[in-house]
Amino acid sequence: MCVWNEGRKGGGVFIVIEGLDGAGKSTQADMLVERLKKSSFDAVKLKEPTNGRWGTEIRRIAEEGREHLSPDEEAELFIKDREEDSRLNIIPALSAGKIVVMDRYINSNAAYQGALGLEPEMIFKKNAGFPQPDAVFFLELTPEEGLRRVNQRGAANAGFEKIDYLKKVHDIFNGDAGGFKKMIRIDALKPPEKIAEIVWQNVAPLLKK
Repeated sequence: MCVWNEGRKGGGVFIVIEGLDGAGKSTQADMLVERLKKSSFDAVKLKEPTNGRWGTEIRRIAEEGREHLSPDEEAELFIKDREEDSRLNIIPALSAGKIVVMDRYINSNAAYQGALGLEPEMIFKKNAGFPQPDAVFFLELTPEEGLRRVNQRGAANAGFEKIDYLKKVHDIFNGDAGGFKKMIRIDALKPPEKIAEIVWQNVAPLLKK
């Protein structure tokens, strides 16, 4: 596993946006990157699962179902995907002084695989060697509303979008393990522009450093 937490040699800033599907993570990540670029910052948007070897396998599982996979095997796929993403994308960008905006990261890993019975704190510990975010935003939405939004746009998948499972994920996101307590929580029912402004008010001080 890569280990890269001994300071930011390139002066980059790492922002993560978390939440259940349907909360508007991708929208907010896009809006933040656009505003950063308009403010003359070199910003890049990344997401997990990635489009790499392991991320592609994770998305296949999400679409087809996870019955053939154990929780530990699934968690290991996410770690492999994150290792590749860190080595090829996250670390190079931060070392170059860029602002990295990530759509999902370690907290999602801990919540979604934690809902399968794994210990969230253990997942955080296994991910301690990866780049750690400067700020994590959590777009708060009920599982019912998230699933309604996902179904409305026809994007639900067999492996992850089940209401009982999402309720467990939501409960873990609202627990006190690892990085959950440090998340900046925002009501996802607010208009996207208002959410974006709250995000910006919290990101702007980090940019001055």
